[in-house]
Amino acid sequence: MSLMKRIYTVMITLLALAAGFHACSTDVDIYADYKEITIVYGLLDPNLDTNFVKINRAFLGPGDANEIAQIADSSNYPGKLDSKIIVYRSGLYNTNFEKIREYPLDTITIHDKEPGLFYAPDQLLYYTTGRIFTNDDRYQYKYELQVDRGDTLITATTSVVGGKNVYMTPALLNFSSLAEQGRLKWTECPNSSLYDIRIQFHYSEISSAVDTVRHVVDCYSRTAVESTIPLDNGMYTMNYPCSALFQSLAQEIGNDSLKLNVERIFFEPSVEVILSAGGEELNNYIMVNGLSSSLVQTIPEYTNINGGYGVFSSRTQFHHYARLTSQTVVELMSHSTWHFRQAQ
Repeated sequence: MSLMKRIYTVMITLLALAAGFHACSTDVDIYADYKEITIVYGLLDPNLDTNFVKINRAFLGPGDANEIAQIADSSNYPGKLDSKIIVYRSGLYNTNFEKIREYPLDTITIHDKEPGLFYAPDQLLYYTTGRIFTNDDRYQYKYELQVDRGDTLITATTSVVGGKNVYMTPALLNFSSLAEQGRLKWTECPNSSLYDIRIQFHYSEISSAVDTVRHVVDCYSRTAVESTIPLDNGMYTMNYPCSALFQSLAQEIGNDSLKLNVERIFFEPSVEVILSAGGEELNNYIMVNGLSSSLVQTIPEYTNINGGYGVFSSRTQFHHYARLTSQTVVELMSHSTWHFRQAQ
């Protein structure tokens, strides 16, 4: 879908896990009667102006699942389905939820899906530009989908992650060889059950042969359940290896002596920390089902889609920009073949 190019890359990205579950089951007779199953994936993000839901149909029955997955008509329902998101809100002094908004979902076809197990590059998505409200637990979102010409109603409910800015620290990140671990800290994101941290280093490459090329190097990533992350003075803490930057650059650049005419420049702040927070349903879905890239597997054990399979939950992202410590800068600029310099 990605979490909006980020909505297609989910936490990692969070929504990439969806690909594994448009599948035939190994728990049933492969020659059993044909059966259609509805698969729904949706992650609401209050920071986005457009939110997407992916609707597919899967099949239990004879046939090569890998071949079927390459046929769009086999995965998509014909026509436009009646699909909507309903917003409920409780009062300030009571817990009764009342319906306040309704967002009918429209369809859009994207044309940039990379080739893989499923048909590409076109993908059919359902979307809404309706506002996603956040205020702790006062808002709930119900998803409704009608299939089988309206004879079958599929539903799901979720709260929304977010509602206030997350403060992250430190302002200086250490990747020096003189230290083993650095530490990241951040304040709580309401309604979150899962956190994912990604550290990226940004620099530009200049040579006489080509124009300036910007590079982003993924240095480190980690996903953890909220309850397993240590708290320190009201802030979650997560360690990262100080060797991550130089190991990643060694893989990205290497030590090719033929590139001696290349100059690399980094502008401070040069490090981006991407914090993704996921809701309880998404956490349960990942923890119970795990990640898969196989078409042939069992039906997922966890789903919060009533009448179908998949997940309807929430996620959001926060970005923190940090500088390199002075010792890290010295080591980076002194590397003999990388030719880094700090922009003035």
